[in-house]
Amino acid sequence: NDGATISRSIVLKDPQEEAGNKLIKNTCGQTLDDAGDGTTTSAVLIQAIVNECVKRPENPMEIRESLLETLPKIIKQIRSQSTSITKEDIHKVAMISAEDESLATNISEIFNKIGENAVITVEDSHEQGISYDLVNGYEANTGFMDQRFADPKDKKARCILEDVHVLVSEKKISAIGDIQPLWNKFAEQGITSCVIVCDDIETSMLNVFLLSKMSGKFNAVVIKASGDALKDIEAAVGATRVTTGGGVTFQSIDMKDLGKCKRVVIDANKSLFIPEDSSKSEMYANHLKKFAKAETNMYVKERLERRISQLEGGIAVLKIGSSDFEREYLKDKADDAIKACKAALEEGVVVGGGQCLARIATNMKAKTVGEQVLKKALLAPFAKILENANKDYAEVLMKGGLNGYDVKNDKYVDMIESGIIDPAKVERCALENAVQNAAQFITMFASITEQQNDPGTR
Repeated sequence: NDGATISRSIVLKDPQEEAGNKLIKNTCGQTLDDAGDGTTTSAVLIQAIVNECVKRPENPMEIRESLLETLPKIIKQIRSQSTSITKEDIHKVAMISAEDESLATNISEIFNKIGENAVITVEDSHEQGISYDLVNGYEANTGFMDQRFADPKDKKARCILEDVHVLVSEKKISAIGDIQPLWNKFAEQGITSCVIVCDDIETSMLNVFLLSKMSGKFNAVVIKASGDALKDIEAAVGATRVTTGGGVTFQSIDMKDLGKCKRVVIDANKSLFIPEDSSKSEMYANHLKKFAKAETNMYVKERLERRISQLEGGIAVLKIGSSDFEREYLKDKADDAIKACKAALEEGVVVGGGQCLARIATNMKAKTVGEQVLKKALLAPFAKILENANKDYAEVLMKGGLNGYDVKNDKYVDMIESGIIDPAKVERCALENAVQNAAQFITMFASITEQQNDPGTR
């Protein structure tokens, strides 16, 4: 029941049909990256928009331009319907997304304890059930330098390393000779993995690390960071960075100059470090506090306070234990729920169940072709929910369903009070991605694919 998971599992034999299928996969993937939820809504919307567009007599370019002109007006309507959430609402948002009471309870507890900027990582547990621990850690807003550093078996395109050393360098890594002394030390101690955080690196050296990883010889993952971010990571992992002038050099570096982490989770945009010892991080945060206290420039002061918060921030480790199949399902739902809660805290919530978009469509005065197309398409998510529940669409509307209808319990209710809500960001991203990709699709008049020969022919 997750749009992105389902779309990833479908591969069509016909190459032209598969091209259309990839459009849906990309749309769902974009929404998942942007908001963490709403992938099914995206899939339903893009299909409905395309269906309406192909019926129109107007030129596709005219339809495309009109769709893109109408989109900001609808986004404005979504934002106008949005309301900020309370601590109690976080549980409701998590429950709608996760569809599991234990997951929703644990996730809402974490947000209430750590705050709206909570960093939560999801892990397997050897024990049955769902629980969480709060640990010291640091999340950097930078990821690996090349997608090929991701574990090919990880469907979220991440690289996860356990009990790993971290090299931090503000000096550019230019040649094999730079890192050879350290690599010799690794070989002596049987160390086969390392995270490298550097200000700059030659492309040839980046390729060396990639080849080494892909060949299985040494698992090195390179992250690019500079300035304050590099210094903060250095403190967070307990390392001493390689510098350009004096101090630690590539030739003099020792194992004690490296940071050590229990766990590092890296994707294309972020890196999560859970160090073995957080004492250096605490000392550096206290050091920054002195500067923040004396700083008179509000912009600089806010940036310092944000860095301090990141260095002091707790990390929640959500542990899920169950059978293999159910555990993977629950981990996916947990990720969705975490992102949905963050989205709700960012931009507030709107009524759920497809009814936010349906209400906007009902109130639209469709004059342009784009407005006419979207007026019909915005009803599709609500109509699909009713169809899946075997409810009569016309009957529900006649009884005032758009004023609030709980499909699961077949009741007419106040949606917000009943906790049937969606993050406004999820609705916005689902609509934006569906409209933009549909607008591109309708202007394509041909597809180019490899020729498929019949079996036995040459």
